[in-house]
Amino acid sequence: MGLKAAICFHTLINNTTTMQNFFIAIIALLITSGLAAQPGRSDFRSGPQMQERKEAIEARKVAYITKKLDLTPAEAQLFWPIYNAYNREVDELSELIRTKRAEMPPVSEMDEAQAAEFVEDEVYRFEKAAELRREYTEKMLEVISVEKVALLFEAERSFNRMLFREAQRRHRMDSRRGQE
Repeated sequence: MGLKAAICFHTLINNTTTMQNFFIAIIALLITSGLAAQPGRSDFRSGPQMQERKEAIEARKVAYITKKLDLTPAEAQLFWPIYNAYNREVDELSELIRTKRAEMPPVSEMDEAQAAEFVEDEVYRFEKAAELRREYTEKMLEVISVEKVALLFEAERSFNRMLFREAQRRHRMDSRRGQE
């Protein structure tokens, strides 16, 4: 990586707004994953309907990112395996945390040792997520420009925002139906 690209990458990674947006995306992911752990929502994360929904969202995300990044066929061939590997690792981290949380009592019922473990897990999750983001960003910079990586970050954030708004609309509609 050339000096100019390294400086751009350093600026991009250390840009407070970019990191804030990254953490907002992580929090949105955790909020939606937290919904799955709620009582009465056991069918949310399992079964063929959830798998179909997840695949449909993933297909929308790929189309959205492809459009926003305007990748050449050669870039796409190199980029998507890296991006997919990154997402697999993030999903594995999320699943690990979800599994661990499911085994823990609610925060309000934790003793001091459990609360300390919970806090340590939270710090670990954020550190690991940032570590993965940096590792895979460096790999992406080897196959696409820093401008396209910046566009990727923006596309991920706007896609997650769009999904969040859709979920809010569905929730409002479900709430209205429940009141009728």
